[in-house]
Amino acid sequence: MKRLLIYVHFNKYDHISRHVFYQIEHMRPLFEKLIFISNSQLSLSEVEKLRDKKLIDEFIQRENTGYDFGAWHDGMALVGFDKLKEYDSITVMNDTCFGPLWDMEPIYQRYESDPEVDFWGMTNHQEVKQRNLFINEHLQSYFISFKKRLVQSTVFQNFWQSIENYIDVQKVIDNYETQYTKKFVDAGFKYQTILNTIPLKDDFFHSNFTIHYPHVLLENHVPFIKIKTFDLTQHLAPYLLQEIEKVSDYPTEFILSHMSDMSLPTPPYLLDRKVLKDNQLQYSNQKKVAVHLHTYYVDLLEVFLTAFENFHFDYDLFLTTDSEKKKAEIEKILTERGKVGKVYITGNRGRDVIPMLKLKKELSKYDYIGHFHTKKSPEYPHWVGDSWRNELFDMLLKPADLIMASLENDKRLGLVIADIPTFFRYTKIVDPWNENRFADGMNILWERMNIHRSIDFNKLNTFIMSYGTFIWFKYDALKPLFDLNLQDEDIPSEPLPQHTILHSIERILVYLAWSQRFDYAISKNDIYITPFVDNTVLNIRPDTLPNTYINFDNIGGIKGALKYIYRGPGSAIKYIVKKILIKINGTRNNLSDKEGRS
Repeated sequence: MKRLLIYVHFNKYDHISRHVFYQIEHMRPLFEKLIFISNSQLSLSEVEKLRDKKLIDEFIQRENTGYDFGAWHDGMALVGFDKLKEYDSITVMNDTCFGPLWDMEPIYQRYESDPEVDFWGMTNHQEVKQRNLFINEHLQSYFISFKKRLVQSTVFQNFWQSIENYIDVQKVIDNYETQYTKKFVDAGFKYQTILNTIPLKDDFFHSNFTIHYPHVLLENHVPFIKIKTFDLTQHLAPYLLQEIEKVSDYPTEFILSHMSDMSLPTPPYLLDRKVLKDNQLQYSNQKKVAVHLHTYYVDLLEVFLTAFENFHFDYDLFLTTDSEKKKAEIEKILTERGKVGKVYITGNRGRDVIPMLKLKKELSKYDYIGHFHTKKSPEYPHWVGDSWRNELFDMLLKPADLIMASLENDKRLGLVIADIPTFFRYTKIVDPWNENRFADGMNILWERMNIHRSIDFNKLNTFIMSYGTFIWFKYDALKPLFDLNLQDEDIPSEPLPQHTILHSIERILVYLAWSQRFDYAISKNDIYITPFVDNTVLNIRPDTLPNTYINFDNIGGIKGALKYIYRGPGSAIKYIVKKILIKINGTRNNLSDKEGRS
């Protein structure tokens, strides 16, 4: 069979996702000629990847006017409308779907051997009649194959030659996408679909099965799943991924990488897939690794040095601190333990973050970087800080060999963070009420870094963040942050108020790596807590004040609040007022009780 495929690509970030390469690789053997049309502005290197693999015969780069229909028209014009008649079939499709999940050859043979079929596709959309809306029944346009009899017809030729490059996508939908099927059917031609949704319309609420009912598509062996279904029905996405893995050998990592790259990297259905797997990978020990430890609490240094001894790879150690006295103490400990490390006095302004950024010149020379600090939480009972630090040890220091191997074997992986420490699951500290208050600062920081990908953090309620800023990363993943050259004066003095640039940095790292086209991984917490805990904590009645502010009950009551007032005046004042009101109300209640009894 002499077949032609006209394939349309669009990517808002002007690159080709891995699912597109997979798609073309598996479709290419079916066709004599493949025309690849991009409505994005691809780099020459991206196009050369397609040519080097001999996946395409012709390439067209154009503006995204007329959208898919405008692009398909240009592809047909490139061949020549008369020469189209020489092909046994013309297939037009786009990259708005994942797949094929199964071999396409039997499907082509089925419809090409059926004389009752003139054009065919994956799914159709039922006729819609509403007060202000009318949509014709139509074959959905993400995949359409036209057979020779139709291609040679006047109605086909006239339709495709008349395509205009509308700028308004709705005009494309109204004039072309919802009209072409009716035009061809009215002219006497017949179509079929792998899934005919018309008989099913009374059993389902929504008319667009490709978005709302992906399970029906899988049950009917439709080989393509629309990308939009993952964004618009996120609650179904985990189960859809599982089902695809069960019924097909399609690599779901292409779905995960594309969705993470093109939308946000943090929707719920992706998070479980970000957990670092113990995949038995081996690290070559051929990369340059730096470990930075901000050593404010020198008494914890030996604890970290002991943990570092479990690394089975070479690394250079960088330590920062805030005084000559501490530097001398650090160097003494290093000497006594036979350790080599470079010690810098960077101050403690900006806690552990600014000292790390001040090592830009040194750290930029390394492939992989670990960043840690001698964490304590002096405002809380000691066991809170200890539990937090110990769990971060278990998640990021103990599995360091695995993390190195993962960074080496996955070029896209740029950042590894720890899972949530248990302290934050037992307490209602990180909640939407307070987290959203960091959004403005994160937006400002994003703008200062001149990130080309747009994101509005005000639209997010909570953030996937690096608790304690314990991280492993590739320098390029966080390069815009280093390039800001933040200095001490950019950071409020201690004790820190609630919403500072440091808090923004702690929450923005995952999104920053995403902006540089890097993925992230979560190193899991092996301490099991039933999800009932999360459900209970996060659903505390709204009439109780959120525990986002410091709980002064743990640090001296009103005296503690007064001592802390210059850190977070709003928090402290709220606490004091609340306590005073409770006392006043309590006194009034006591008086009322006494009066009632008398």
